[in-house]
Amino acid sequence: SVIIGSYGKGEKPKIIAPDHSMYAVLIKNSDYLSLQNIDITNHGGNRLAGRTGVKVSCVEYGISHNITLKNLNIHDVNGTLVKHSGEGSGILIENKWKNKASAFDGLLIENCIIRRCERNAMIWDSGWDRKKWFPSTHTVIKKNLIEDVPGDGIVPIGCDGVLVEYNLMRNCPDILPEKEAAAGMWPWSCDNAVFQYNEASDHKAPWDGQGFDSDFNCRNTVIQYN
Repeated sequence: SVIIGSYGKGEKPKIIAPDHSMYAVLIKNSDYLSLQNIDITNHGGNRLAGRTGVKVSCVEYGISHNITLKNLNIHDVNGTLVKHSGEGSGILIENKWKNKASAFDGLLIENCIIRRCERNAMIWDSGWDRKKWFPSTHTVIKKNLIEDVPGDGIVPIGCDGVLVEYNLMRNCPDILPEKEAAAGMWPWSCDNAVFQYNEASDHKAPWDGQGFDSDFNCRNTVIQYN
C-alpha cells in the first residue's frame, strides 16, 4: 500500500492549489492508497464550476480497491453554488464507465474536517442507472466534521451497503441562490445504506434543507439514532 501524508508533531503540511485548478489533489485509478494528515485548499480568484479539494476518480478502470482519506483538513474551496452546473465540493468521488465497469471496493473517509467548501462537502459523481448497475461496495464515511458549507453535506451515489456514521454537519451559511435545493446527509440511488449516530443542524437551503433524506432510486435505507 502507498501512504501519502505527514508524521511527527507540528502543523499539517499544506497543499494550496493554484488559481483555475479543478482540484488540489487527484487520486485516479488507484489501489491501496491512503491520503492523510494534510491541509488542503483550492480557492481561486473567481468561482469555478467543478472545483474541489480532493478528487478521487475511477474511470474505465475496473475495481479500485481500498482508498482512504483520513485526518484531512479541507477548506476554502470556492466552486459554483448552483446544482447541476458543476457545483464545487470539498471531496468529489467519481466513478464512470462506458466500456469497462468501474467502481470502488473499500472507500474510507474518516476524521476529516471540511470547512467553507462551496457548494457541497462530499458528493459523488457515479453511475446510478439500474440498467447498468455496478455499485461501489464497502464504503464507510465516519467521524467527519462539516462546517460553514451551504449545500449538500454527504451524498453517496451508486453504492451498495454504504455506512455513514458519527458525522457532524453544522453552521450552514445562507448563501445559496433562490430555488436551490440541498440537504444534510442522504443517499441517492443506493441499496442498503445505513445512516446512524450523525448530527445535522442549521441548514438554510431555500428548498429541502432537511437533515436527512432517502432519495431517488434507493432500496432498503436505514436512518437511525441521528
